Amino acid sequence: MPEMKVTPNEISYNAAISACEKGAQWQIALSLLDQMSEIRLEPNEISYSSAISACEKGGQWQLALTLLSEMPELQVLPNAISFNAAISACRRGGQWQQSLDLMCMMPMLRTYPNEISYNSAITACESAEQWQLALGLLKTMPNMRLTANTVTYNSAIRAMSQGCRWQAALCLLQRMWQCRVLRDQISYNSAITACQRSGQWQLALSFLNLMPEMRALPDEISCNSVIGALETGGQWQLALSLLSRMPEMSLSPDQISYNAAITSCSNGGNWRHAMSLLHAMPEARVPARAISYSAAVGALSETSSRWQLALRLLASMPEMQAAPDQITCTGVVMACGKAGQWHLALQVFSLMPELMLVPDRISYSAAISACEKGAQWQMALGLLGQMSEIRLEPNEISYSSAISACEKGDQWQLALALLSEMPELQVLPNAISFNAAISACEKGAEWALALGLLNRMPSMKISPSVISYNAAISACEKGGQWQLALGLLSKMFGSRLMPDVYSYSAAISACTQDGDWQHALLLLNKMREMMVPPAEITYNAAISACSKGGQWQVSVSLLHEMPLKRILQSEISYNAAIAHCLSWGLSLRLLLDMLALDVMPDAIGHNAA
Repeated sequence: MPEMKVTPNEISYNAAISACEKGAQWQIALSLLDQMSEIRLEPNEISYSSAISACEKGGQWQLALTLLSEMPELQVLPNAISFNAAISACRRGGQWQQSLDLMCMMPMLRTYPNEISYNSAITACESAEQWQLALGLLKTMPNMRLTANTVTYNSAIRAMSQGCRWQAALCLLQRMWQCRVLRDQISYNSAITACQRSGQWQLALSFLNLMPEMRALPDEISCNSVIGALETGGQWQLALSLLSRMPEMSLSPDQISYNAAITSCSNGGNWRHAMSLLHAMPEARVPARAISYSAAVGALSETSSRWQLALRLLASMPEMQAAPDQITCTGVVMACGKAGQWHLALQVFSLMPELMLVPDRISYSAAISACEKGAQWQMALGLLGQMSEIRLEPNEISYSSAISACEKGDQWQLALALLSEMPELQVLPNAISFNAAISACEKGAEWALALGLLNRMPSMKISPSVISYNAAISACEKGGQWQLALGLLSKMFGSRLMPDVYSYSAAISACTQDGDWQHALLLLNKMREMMVPPAEITYNAAISACSKGGQWQVSVSLLHEMPLKRILQSEISYNAAIAHCLSWGLSLRLLLDMLALDVMPDAIGHNAA
């Protein structure tokens, strides 16, 4: 303008600043504002409002507040537009408290919040998960003679969604209808998301089906939210059905759609469907990324027989231009660990730093668990020690796996040391930690320590489970404490726990030590009453108890009963029956039966016959 010999005035500058605001050019807008003062042009509320709005669009909330506070000093009264721009700037900067403070300040400067002010403030509360404040703002609008519009309600519903308040979200959607406020696609999507986050998959699906009737066509966001809700609700079949229906609705499934569906299949243990979806993504021109592979690997890690496939997926990722992430590698470690392939699990774990990935607590826990499956207690303890070295705090899963590794390695002292170390590091032991420690004591024939741990569990606010009692009963059996074993079995009923086949078998085996055949038979009959099917180990223990108690006829009768119960007779079954049989003819027949069944007798069986 100066080149054209035209002097810029306030209107020219305001127009220029406004243009900068539209283009988010906040630096140029501020420069123009400064120029006005230099040439003795007084900026007005339009100049400042445009500059504040430029700062808002540029994510400069601090500068926006500085400009707003500068206005009264220059005798320029901020108006609703100035405040709204500043409130919006604070919203974008995640400063919800500042947004609310500005609204409270408005009446002091003789201006009042309008619908735009409330919309921005409610959205700020939504982003900060302050659903109560968002609801409070919405309720105060009628007192200010303001009418909430679609944008207002949508922001409030999204705030309810962030707070997992699906009932409140649905109430707001209903109120929109009552107040004749248009419910659009965003309204329904926000309500569906609220249902998804609260696990209300039925309602989410109902809203999706209702949208066309309400003249709000579903979009990819609608379908993705419902697929996510179905994933959370374990409805993998419905998730797959909706994914296949999306093209019929003129919608293209994207990465989010496929990832949610794959995760749904993963959670449902359907690895085949998960793999099919992963392979279908390139055909649908949807690039499979790390999250897609991680979801598929998660499905494979649920079964111990698909570890090779998990490894192949990991190896194929670079070829598909998908970089493995922490979750993918951890999933493969889990898959290998569950299959007992501890050495492969540790190899994948050791690859993570080479891939510029830092193993987290879950990664370490998965690796320790793999060592536990392979009874590699030294390696498990080494990994647990590494966690402390890199200042990664082990949790109850890390410790439980390490204790279990010590149990499998017959290191009961180390198992107890780890259990006692947990509270010192502010890690609360859980039922799994105690069960592993009790099992370690059982293997070490430390029945008294096993009972001590079982009795200590309630004081730690941990309820002993059937597994806890089974390990303790087995410890008593190995320690020749049959009375204590029977006492624990009785205590289970008092604790409202139903003994299983292992509970009864361990108790019957305890009776064997003293030849207490009466109790053994009583327990066998109790199993039938409680409809707990006996197993081979149960019959073997009962046969042995009767045999040692001089009841060889009963032993033989139990042996002959096994095929009727569809239980295979083993070498142990026959040898236990023959061991104290006083009829040489019957012993010989049993020996011949063994040979006919390809069951080899041991030295005791031969000598008895």
